[in-house]
Amino acid sequence: MPSRRVRRGTPVADHDPKAALRDRKLIIRALTEALTDGDAQAFKEILAGHLEAVQKESFYQEAGLSRRTLYRMLAPGGNPTLENIARVVKAIAKSAA
Repeated sequence: MPSRRVRRGTPVADHDPKAALRDRKLIIRALTEALTDGDAQAFKEILAGHLEAVQKESFYQEAGLSRRTLYRMLAPGGNPTLENIARVVKAIAKSAA
């Protein structure tokens, strides 16, 4: 990433890149857009980023999936079933409400 110079006196805000990944409403919109676009890889990447930012253990329980099933869904060759996708989206949406 290129470095940037900031003028003296210019305010600089802290940035937490994981904050957006913890925002479940934003994640729902992103997952929905990935599904609408038919982009399975984007869906898996968004979900993986979200799971890194939140407590995975509680998410498995919320979604009613085993950890192994979730990891298989996210694997490069993973092909999640519609039922498992629905469980993931429902768990995220339920806690976003």
